[in-house]
Amino acid sequence: MKRLQGLWLAVAILLATPAFATGQSGDAQVQASIQNKIYHTRSFDRGQIQAAYDHGVATLTGSVDSLGTKLDAERAARKVKGVEQVENNLVVNTEDIKPAQMLVGARHEVLMYPRYTIFDNIELAANGNTLVVSGQVTQPFKKGDLGNILAHVRGVAGLENNLEVLPTSNFDDQIRVRVARAIYGDPVFLSYRNQALPPIHIIVKNGNVRLVGVVANQLDRQKAEMNARLAATYFGLTNELRVDNS
Repeated sequence: MKRLQGLWLAVAILLATPAFATGQSGDAQVQASIQNKIYHTRSFDRGQIQAAYDHGVATLTGSVDSLGTKLDAERAARKVKGVEQVENNLVVNTEDIKPAQMLVGARHEVLMYPRYTIFDNIELAANGNTLVVSGQVTQPFKKGDLGNILAHVRGVAGLENNLEVLPTSNFDDQIRVRVARAIYGDPVFLSYRNQALPPIHIIVKNGNVRLVGVVANQLDRQKAEMNARLAATYFGLTNELRVDNS
């Protein structure tokens, strides 16, 4: 009995020591720092996030509106001193967002991206609430930018970024410019040229040209191809323009 009482006394003394109190206080400070760091990413405006901390491990729970927000919270937690590991148990809430709505939001973000040009081609598809991105861009940073932007679209729970970065080539650049001038310099395509993002895209890879996008009728489709064929020297041309039947 006396040995048992002595053991409880030792435990009580340990709990009362400054070292133990400092450990508890330190964990609370780290947890508060995690919450503060996440707050400044604005993640709290896009979900409900709870952070816990224990022995170097930060655990995030709750729900958010997109994969991008989930990853923002994790990156913020990793930046806090004392965090050695992050268990990201955040769930993307997709209950109110259908795949079709997700695609509408994604298309809007692509069109708003200031570096998306007629020399890029981005195609979007939904596999449930996983957004699948394919097509071609002219610079590596565009793939990274668009991946980050689209991950933050409301309802995106997963992202497959399959964008192809086109080779850097002065020869290809010259073809791009000449074909663009031949098509959009034609008065037939004046209404196309005056749009915020002209709908005929010119994709050039290793001297091969693809026309992609949408035109109003079959005559415009044929005229765009004719102009492109007369514009420059290249290895091949494929006309993938679609006619808008709406």
